[in-house]
Amino acid sequence: MDAEVHPDLEKLSFLFGRWEGVGVAGYADEEELQFGQEVEFTVRDGMPYLDYRSRAWRMKADGTLGELITEESGYWRALSEEDTAQYAKDDDKNIIHLEVLIAHNEGFIESYLGNVFANRVEMATNAVMHTITGLEVKASHRLYGLFGDNRDTLGYAWDLAARGHDLRSYMSAQLKKAGAK
Repeated sequence: MDAEVHPDLEKLSFLFGRWEGVGVAGYADEEELQFGQEVEFTVRDGMPYLDYRSRAWRMKADGTLGELITEESGYWRALSEEDTAQYAKDDDKNIIHLEVLIAHNEGFIESYLGNVFANRVEMATNAVMHTITGLEVKASHRLYGLFGDNRDTLGYAWDLAARGHDLRSYMSAQLKKAGAK
């Protein structure tokens, strides 16, 4: 049985489901690597948020998945039109359509504010916390969007400010809906 979709989530419906694909990652003094990835956006029955989960594995030379390199999970909360109007009343250039919380296995948690336009999400951190031994992340910026002839590829780019560096490219990938022909 399909979950009932909260009306505030309709603007994020292009993300619903499980996506799989490949990408590239590299940061500052780290070696660039290719990875395979699975991303899931799961609707909770009638709730105004999506469960979010992402896992990435290093790609082996033969193109198969190797060791798990990172995973993250959290919630994407869609704001109502009233909340969007309230929180954007002082800045019409930063219209807030969603709040996102993402916890990372590297020991940090990000809180994002973002906007949705057509089949595109742009979001930036408004807070980052890390554990004593966690990765020292100061800020992040992410873009997600559908592209391709049939708008069937989910692409994303993630910029990160960590370990004393300013925002710079960190990960990007192109994903296809799992099970889609």
